[in-house]
Amino acid sequence: MKSPVRLISSAMLLLGTLLGLGACTDGGTPAASDPYAGGVSYPWTDQTPTPADPYASGISYPWTGPSAASLQPTGLSGDNSLSDLSWTPGSAANAWGPIELNRSNGEKNAGDGRTLTIGGQSFPKGLGMHANGEVSYATGGSCSTFTATVGIDDEVGDRGSVVFEVWDGTTTRLYATPILRGSDPPFNLTVPLTRPDGSAVRDLRLVVRDAGDGISYDHADWANPTLSCSATPPSGDVFVSDLDWNTPSNGWGPIEQDLSNGEKGLADGRTLTIGGQSFPKGLGMHANGSVTYLLGGRCSTFTASVGVDDEVGDRGSVVFQVFGDGTKLYDSGVRRGTDGPQALNVNVSGVQQLKLVVTDAGDSISYDHADWANAKLSCSSDTNTLTYTPIADQPYVVAEAMGQVVRGKLYTFGGFDSLKSGFTPTDRAYVYDPDANTWTPIARMPNRGATHAGMTTDGTDIFYAGGYVADANWTGQVFGSKEVWRYNVASNTYTRLPDLPVARAAGGLEYLNGKLHYFGGTNLSRQDVGDHFVLDLAGGATSWTTAAPLPNPRNHLGAAVLGGKIYAVGGARGQDQNSVQQTAVHAYDPATNTWTAVASLPRGLSHNADTTFVLGGRIIVAGGEVAYNVSTRDVTAYNPATNTWTPLTPLPIGREASVADALGNGFLYTGGNQPGWVKSGWRAMPQAASSQP
Repeated sequence: MKSPVRLISSAMLLLGTLLGLGACTDGGTPAASDPYAGGVSYPWTDQTPTPADPYASGISYPWTGPSAASLQPTGLSGDNSLSDLSWTPGSAANAWGPIELNRSNGEKNAGDGRTLTIGGQSFPKGLGMHANGEVSYATGGSCSTFTATVGIDDEVGDRGSVVFEVWDGTTTRLYATPILRGSDPPFNLTVPLTRPDGSAVRDLRLVVRDAGDGISYDHADWANPTLSCSATPPSGDVFVSDLDWNTPSNGWGPIEQDLSNGEKGLADGRTLTIGGQSFPKGLGMHANGSVTYLLGGRCSTFTASVGVDDEVGDRGSVVFQVFGDGTKLYDSGVRRGTDGPQALNVNVSGVQQLKLVVTDAGDSISYDHADWANAKLSCSSDTNTLTYTPIADQPYVVAEAMGQVVRGKLYTFGGFDSLKSGFTPTDRAYVYDPDANTWTPIARMPNRGATHAGMTTDGTDIFYAGGYVADANWTGQVFGSKEVWRYNVASNTYTRLPDLPVARAAGGLEYLNGKLHYFGGTNLSRQDVGDHFVLDLAGGATSWTTAAPLPNPRNHLGAAVLGGKIYAVGGARGQDQNSVQQTAVHAYDPATNTWTAVASLPRGLSHNADTTFVLGGRIIVAGGEVAYNVSTRDVTAYNPATNTWTPLTPLPIGREASVADALGNGFLYTGGNQPGWVKSGWRAMPQAASSQP
């Protein structure tokens, strides 16, 4: 039952904002006198004592959480701005008036901030805070990455000094910035939300601390704070509390997974219990609330036992409803605290979107703690559901390498050398034997190696063209090369082939009908180009010819051959901080020498050059970069027969600039950036056929 001393009236949240002096003048220039003199502060929190009746005067703690995916059938991922979500009630604190939404901290009163501005750059969304402060968000466990641009707001000039921290609840600090001062430019951060054991962070806690020199002028902006979340359609028999949810909302704090609703905080519920019967799995909700799950038409039945949780005694009255694609499929009628569990079995065949709704019974929301106990879906299994098993680490961490599977083994080449400072290509190359789960060195690449080269195979040997190559001192990189090489698998040797007409890098290379095709990428000035060159290997050509250029010239794109056509998948326009990830996908038909646009990627993607491949008659794209230095877990499949993209089970953690290729009815995935170069990897197999490497 609710503890009345813990709950508060919404009107009381602003009590601490009605006192004292402002930190800055209206013009943005600090006041002549020091507003912090004598240790003055205006601490604010959304925790204050409550009346004996926690629901008195219509008190509630409405909550909305992040969505794992778009509700459109083609949607695969959801990017959620924190300023559009509800923080966990009772988790927020700030040292100078309330936390502001989409404004700077401003003065001590609510709504008195300005446009968030750091180093002259303005941001439309975000949180305006003041050290020392904190706030938490319940993520539901479906979000893989948190990104933000942080810094001291320009409203305090060059003063102030803070540290921004990202935490997994109160237990583990995931990230901390260096000390940022008012004179510093915006600072971009990307934080993976996956724990070392592979489980997901469920309680995202943002903390702003002073830099050990007091809180004076510590106006701290979390600009464009974004949660990137992914959803995987369910497979087999699965509890909904183990699935990624969409558009969750609740009447009293966050929805709880495998616990009763409890109080207004996260994970403060108890074992789900209805009429004295306990349940280990389910959702703990509170009227009025709802949550949606993407089924993709793959499930047949939804079952659960519903009722008011025993934690409120014989009080509370709710109605449970189940909707499929907007049509009501089930209505429980009024269920009260005196009732036992009611079993339900709902036909959801063909349903794309399942929505679970809890309403009050027309008599307010008081004590309406509503349990969906043992809520379970029965769904079909197919190759879209993957199981990831770790494989042996590469000998060294590496990113931006190239690779191909030939005759059941994965060959990797080059990449950035982790044993050298800066961005210097390496010439190291290896072969991975999945049967032995071991990596073995092979002949080193010629001319000090490469990275960002196009790579392909004819099924027997491996070819690469262009790329960033080492400078003369082997201490840096040159942004392009004409060189083209064949790696002879059987003899473990390299053979020089005719050069490209011009130096190129970060483009696509594919083998089709005895010819090599190189397209897109960048020139030596790192400008995007659409040139398309062809080398007739079967005809013994000694030079490259030109073919139809790639529309929408771009770099760091994926490529694959399927059904006699070459596909250019995604890529970026521009470089680094100025890059814009593309959704474009084009198919090249050599018979007509034309490129045709096909179904676009669900969202812009680059750095998927060596993680785009063909498996089971579909083009698979695994991981990649969705914004500068922001990697994704998404794995998607393109079916040319239907011209559609389908989500597969996401990677265990977001990666970009990795190496992946098909092996049997699954694929291998290794190395890359998440961020930070890594050497680990996985073998992905359909769930029904999963096996150890």
